[in-house]
Amino acid sequence: MSPNMIDGRIMDEKKQHLLEAEDSNMIDGRIMDEKIQHLLEAEDSYAAEDYVTIRERITRVMLFSVVMWNFLQWIDSVKQSSLQPAGQLSGTETNSRWAHAAAEAAEGFAAYDCSGHGSVLLDTVPTNGEIVCECHACFTGPSCAESVPDCLAQIDSGDPVMYEYYWKQNAEAGTLVTPPWYRMSYREGMNMGTGCTLALEKQIRTLHKMVGNAAADGKILLVSSGSSPLLLSIMQALSYQKQASYSAVAAAPFYELYRRQTDYFGDNRFAWGGDAKLFAQDPGNAGKDAMEFVTYPNNPDFRTRQPTLNGSHAHIIYDFAYYWPHMSAITREFDEDIMTFTLSKVTGHAGTRIGWGLFKDPSLAALVQMMLVTNSLGVSHDAQARATQLLRAVTSTYLKDNGPVPFALPAAQYAKEGRIFHYGRAVLERRYKWLEQIFAASDRFSFLKHDPEYCAFFGQTLEPSPAYAWVYCNRKEDEDCYNLFLNAGISLYRGSAYGVTDRHVRFSLLKRDSDYEVMEKYLLKLVAA
Repeated sequence: MSPNMIDGRIMDEKKQHLLEAEDSNMIDGRIMDEKIQHLLEAEDSYAAEDYVTIRERITRVMLFSVVMWNFLQWIDSVKQSSLQPAGQLSGTETNSRWAHAAAEAAEGFAAYDCSGHGSVLLDTVPTNGEIVCECHACFTGPSCAESVPDCLAQIDSGDPVMYEYYWKQNAEAGTLVTPPWYRMSYREGMNMGTGCTLALEKQIRTLHKMVGNAAADGKILLVSSGSSPLLLSIMQALSYQKQASYSAVAAAPFYELYRRQTDYFGDNRFAWGGDAKLFAQDPGNAGKDAMEFVTYPNNPDFRTRQPTLNGSHAHIIYDFAYYWPHMSAITREFDEDIMTFTLSKVTGHAGTRIGWGLFKDPSLAALVQMMLVTNSLGVSHDAQARATQLLRAVTSTYLKDNGPVPFALPAAQYAKEGRIFHYGRAVLERRYKWLEQIFAASDRFSFLKHDPEYCAFFGQTLEPSPAYAWVYCNRKEDEDCYNLFLNAGISLYRGSAYGVTDRHVRFSLLKRDSDYEVMEKYLLKLVAA
């Protein structure tokens, strides 16, 4: 018997003794009223004068008896619950089928026919009282079956919607059902020093160990609402840690967020210092404190690069958003002081807003966490739970693999087997080769080519599968490459956003197949001109 339990037989005896005791009559309201009435009617003045005192004594006895009665009732309930198997709910708990209706609703919405160009979701707002599909770009109608004529092909953003197909094939593995009382507290279930739930931290460390892209053991792991606030908090923490003014730099072309965040939120502690190469060449910057962002592989051109700055005054912030097997060959396991990652480029769930960082320096990690908590009081428990389930689905298939998987299969087959890295690489490699072939037919444009590389994760040399394509307009009159493509019906990102001239444009390869089908006719016409 558990040491926390009271012997039931002893308690039953005590309960019976209490019920049989003469004072237990006080529990009965009628008897108590009779005794009080007897006192009121008594001719004994002494008894009458002490009526109030006696009434108080009777009341105290009654209250004590009621408390004991409730206590014994509680003991009974504890005894009953101890007899139930572990995990079994008592009759007063929540209905065990509470998730059934919600699951049926989700499956019902997912079953709507949207012609493959849209979807109906749990939060889809009815139109005129009817459920209507939410259509993808360039499609319209109640079931998204109609093409929008002369629609602009939006190949600009890094929104990773190419993974929608994959997760529809792996719906069961990626689905998470959360009750309405799930982790309502600010803090319960969290490691307050890192902002991360224990379950998510375990999955992230498992993922890095499996992929081999970053050494996570022995490092402090912090989680944030996407990698963007994490990068800003790192800049703030570095400047506060050293109590010095920093210049933030990155080698061009660089991810535009670095400059934008510094310009918007920088104060007298840190400011944008521009292109890291030019910063390093300026003798006036010798000995100045600086932090350099190194995106590996780089956004937008997807080249791999090394830091430009070095020395004790330089702090390198590695952004490994794209250093995953479906987008880049895993050439080595990085073991840097500051490394950041984002869920969006692993599973495609950009809207879940989960990012994380690995830190060697505990004092810096503590400052970064302080900045994050001060800003938002932590990261959504629901988002972390979803990320945990998604990463568990990603790792489970690969961890039970018995051998290498060939790369000759179509992407749909990899999706069916739950191999997200194979699926992503197959899709991106096909799109990259397709674009390369189109641009090879014209000398009007220069298409940045990448060489095959050996990937330690897959154990073989593979063709490039970048998330973006980097294109340069060669003709003198095509100085504004962005508007050249825009006028042709294709929206891209312009080079000036990345610190270079507008002769450069970035193509995203992360969109849906239908986006490239819309773009193809425009692109072929432009290249042929």
